[in-house]
Amino acid sequence: MSIVSVHFFPVGSRISKYTLTQGSYKKGSAQLTPNSSKLVNKLWIKGGKALSAVYPQAITVGADPIPLHYSPREPVTVTIGGVEKTLGIQNIDDEGTKDFLLNASEKLLIPDQCTTGTGTISYKYEYPIKILLEEPISQGQYGVFEDILPVDTDDKDLALELGYRHLFKYSQPVISGSIDPFSGVYKPGEYILTQITALKINQYLEIKEVTYDSIPGQARVDIKLQLESPERDVSHILKDLSKRLAALEKSTQQDDEGPVEYYIAREESWKWVEVNEVPPPIETVEYLRWAEVVNRTVPVSTSEEVIWREGLTVPPIIEHIEGAEWAEELTATQLSLLPSDTLYPADDLYPM
Repeated sequence: MSIVSVHFFPVGSRISKYTLTQGSYKKGSAQLTPNSSKLVNKLWIKGGKALSAVYPQAITVGADPIPLHYSPREPVTVTIGGVEKTLGIQNIDDEGTKDFLLNASEKLLIPDQCTTGTGTISYKYEYPIKILLEEPISQGQYGVFEDILPVDTDDKDLALELGYRHLFKYSQPVISGSIDPFSGVYKPGEYILTQITALKINQYLEIKEVTYDSIPGQARVDIKLQLESPERDVSHILKDLSKRLAALEKSTQQDDEGPVEYYIAREESWKWVEVNEVPPPIETVEYLRWAEVVNRTVPVSTSEEVIWREGLTVPPIIEHIEGAEWAEELTATQLSLLPSDTLYPADDLYPM
């Protein structure tokens, strides 16, 4: 029974964790061969029409119609002597109502009310897409292989992208084929590093298809990978629109309907990038609140030590000597055990 594994994710956004080296696959199963039948390193891209940037053309106004270099497309402005003039469409606007009338199909500017002066007319124009892509590294290795890629689009950027993909796929010989690894889990679209010295392969190949084949009655699963050189992507573009391009345009295309855009291809690994944008913060309205602040004052410094002193005064005792003719007053000072008149004893205090 065969099982085909299909996964949906951008090609090249994942790199397989496995590496195909000698000994990691069944002997003789590496059928990988280079194919140079579509080798191209100088590619002309041709397709629909592209719209140019604003093109200024100097004009001198007289009685005769003024031929334009290209068939004009909007926006079209005419400036004479630094003043912008009114512009109408021939056979639509009446004569004598505008300064100039425009005939885009015949590439003519017809003076109407304005018949003298010098100035410029600015306009865009359509031109056929002609882009030249070259791969100098491949040209140095194999020589110049030229080809034409027709594209059915009017988007110049899309045409350029298609040309890059084609050039970088076929600027080197395309390696394709199959291989049977012993084990692993593989997904179509992954890039897997393939290093097989015997086949002179040392690069990433894209897994185009994965097949798992289980054998009934045996605990074994056969794996087959279809590999191919990946389509490399390019993000950096070198542009050169100098005089050399004008000469190249005339010598190769034999026309002057529009410019040839010339690019030199530079290779860069493709990777998947996710960007997370942080939205601006939500605006809020702030309200003022009344706040009262209580400050603690320093306490007054006082002495908490108080000494209580009581003074006891004992009056002098006058002694009298009886039986004598004379009396002598004696004074003495002694402590009395009796309470004084100003001292109130306790209820249980009695004199001894």
